[in-house]
Amino acid sequence: MTGAGPLLLFAVEYSTLWIGIVPVLVFVILESVSGKKTALISAIALAFLELVFSLVVYGAIDELTIIGFVLVGIAVAISLKTDNDLYFKLQPAALGLIFASVFLVFYFVLDKPLLIVMYDKYMKGALGPVLADDTKRIVFLRAMHTLSRDMGFWFLLHAALTAWAAMKLSKWWWFAIRVPGLYIIMLLACFIAIRGAIAGIIAR
Repeated sequence: MTGAGPLLLFAVEYSTLWIGIVPVLVFVILESVSGKKTALISAIALAFLELVFSLVVYGAIDELTIIGFVLVGIAVAISLKTDNDLYFKLQPAALGLIFASVFLVFYFVLDKPLLIVMYDKYMKGALGPVLADDTKRIVFLRAMHTLSRDMGFWFLLHAALTAWAAMKLSKWWWFAIRVPGLYIIMLLACFIAIRGAIAGIIAR
């Protein structure tokens, strides 16, 4: 696995990037069968349940999850008031811009690779035995450093594609770009980071 396994475990287990998927899926389904208002209200209700889930499972709610919930609430409120679900569809793009800003500010302004900071704070103890091998640890940390640098740009790309789909494409194409598209972008980013880290080890 050479560091890839721990990296993917970190991404799946401790990322808030997966928050918001269920409300989007329910919105798309209900909007097709029950109407816009029911879909929007159900989306905000499920977003609230995600907050409760995070609190119960992890014992806390991180700031980005709260920001995501607030954005959903504002987008739903405006969409209901204007009878236009475009505002709800643009919410993921706004959240993506926030994620991008956080990654870019941490890396280029604060000089603190965000994923390295998160690893040191949350996962160092749990992944310590897995990364006992020097090669695995070096690959993992190099990949995390690369992802900390690049994820801001990947999120900007996804935000732009999501906004374009919200304004130009059907709701199902918007959903495909919003959810599977996010997974594809993250997997591609991880693949590129891991390949680069392994290449750096081989070149030594």
